[in-house]
Amino acid sequence: MKKLMVVIGICFLLVAMPLMTAIPMKLIPNARTIKPILPDVKKPIPVFDDPPEWANGNFTGVWGLNILGIPLPPAGWITGYYQNIGLGNFAGVFAEFNETNATGALLGFMLWVFFIGGIGSIATGNGTYVTGIGVANETHYYVRLHAIIGPSYYIHIEYTKFE
Repeated sequence: MKKLMVVIGICFLLVAMPLMTAIPMKLIPNARTIKPILPDVKKPIPVFDDPPEWANGNFTGVWGLNILGIPLPPAGWITGYYQNIGLGNFAGVFAEFNETNATGALLGFMLWVFFIGGIGSIATGNGTYVTGIGVANETHYYVRLHAIIGPSYYIHIEYTKFE
């Protein structure tokens, strides 16, 4: 039964990804709601004061670009909250290393090794959908994200469960 559920989930992802490219983001309700979900990003790091109600832990790490599947050196920092690594919500903000305020947001849902969500600019509100695949252990999570519009990214985070 577990194998059947995994196969159905993978088939759904393979069908849903191309279908999402055909839907303009402006037609999808709440496609530009990155800012209201995130905490106040006008403060310097750390940007989070109060975790969301659904959060079970927080994370910090780095992000960078992938070129032909090869990760380049990290380009910036990322921080945020997660519900459960492997199955749950994920919300973070990020910027380049020389920035003290967040410039972008990454929101999504983790389903085992898969990541489905959106990435966008906090200043302009422009964004795109991302899908990814990753690996996790007890303290670290690494995922390669593929944006519908734009380059491929990776994030490597260290996460801590709330007590």
